[in-house]
Amino acid sequence: MHNQQNEFINIFKQEQQKLVRYVRLKLTGISDMDAEDIVADVLFNVYNRVAADKPIENLVAYLYQSVKNKILDHFRQAQRPLSLDALDKNTDISRVEKIVDTTIDVASLVEKKEFALRLRSALMSLEPKHRAVWVATELDGYTFKELELKWGEPLGTLLSRKSRATKALRKALQDELL
Repeated sequence: MHNQQNEFINIFKQEQQKLVRYVRLKLTGISDMDAEDIVADVLFNVYNRVAADKPIENLVAYLYQSVKNKILDHFRQAQRPLSLDALDKNTDISRVEKIVDTTIDVASLVEKKEFALRLRSALMSLEPKHRAVWVATELDGYTFKELELKWGEPLGTLLSRKSRATKALRKALQDELL
């Protein structure tokens, strides 16, 4: 058992960055953190299998096949996780950077960057569905009607999620300032 665990650890060290690059190649537009999360999830599951005394004949091939399957799962999700670091295809600007006004002085720019970090932190604390509606309407410019059609969710549900998200963001940002 320990032999295969040691082999897994050595292979993990050799292949981790290659696996992350593989994920980034297959899933364009996701952040480095999202790619690393996919690889970490696969590595955790494979390690548990190895630790449970279920031998794997070719660990490298098994890892890549597991990552490939995880990528397919990513495509199958009805609503993929929303990445605030993802770049807009038209402007090459991340969603968080859309908040920042680059035509201002340095002091204001630093203040805006700090606010963007606080906002990112507050957004990440929201429930995923609430965050998705807020980002889609405030940063991506979607209307509620467009989201209703795109996501198949009732308009009232979307409005409620946006309202809850806005209240939670206000509270989180206000609490941070105190």
